[in-house]
Amino acid sequence: MKLVYVCVEGTPQELDSSEVIRQLVQRQPGPVDIARPGPRVVVDPVSDEEFDGGWLVEGDVPGVAEEGQSAVKAQLAFNPAVQQFLDFMAEATSWEGVGVHGIKRKTWQEGDPLDYTGYLRLRRSGSQYGGFVYAFPSTGLINSRLQYSDEIGRLAPNAYPLTKGNYQYRVNIQIHDESTLKQALALAELAYSAT
Repeated sequence: MKLVYVCVEGTPQELDSSEVIRQLVQRQPGPVDIARPGPRVVVDPVSDEEFDGGWLVEGDVPGVAEEGQSAVKAQLAFNPAVQQFLDFMAEATSWEGVGVHGIKRKTWQEGDPLDYTGYLRLRRSGSQYGGFVYAFPSTGLINSRLQYSDEIGRLAPNAYPLTKGNYQYRVNIQIHDESTLKQALALAELAYSAT
């Protein structure tokens, strides 16, 4: 068996207009995709028994720096909607100027790597705000920099308001299927536009 792995970075418009990309994709017999989850079987070293180890994400998680890939993939292992979460990340990181950042913990010192466990911060370049959404890979939860309103309720019926925490991040939605993925993207786009 022969594997060909190609990773190309660019906006959807740049990739669509590239003749080289078009030729590469035409040569591939199957679909071209970002990251594909597959079942991961893990062997217990003590009993030699196999058990379900969650999802194994092949390829890179869109937008996540190399230093955070393994931490994010470990969190995605038990997310039942891993593909929808990856689709969310692929779409949101394709927007102009969006970067995915880890967190500087309180004990962080110059030269320490960012922490990618827990959640990811999606931030618009040049924005004065911390991020337009916080994404939790382990659960698929998306916390948006929005205030809950009737308009938000109509746009995303599965979203719910928060009453505690940072007063600017008051809308949550959990991605668990295609419908909630579309709602999460609509909320993220609204938050992106507002930052």
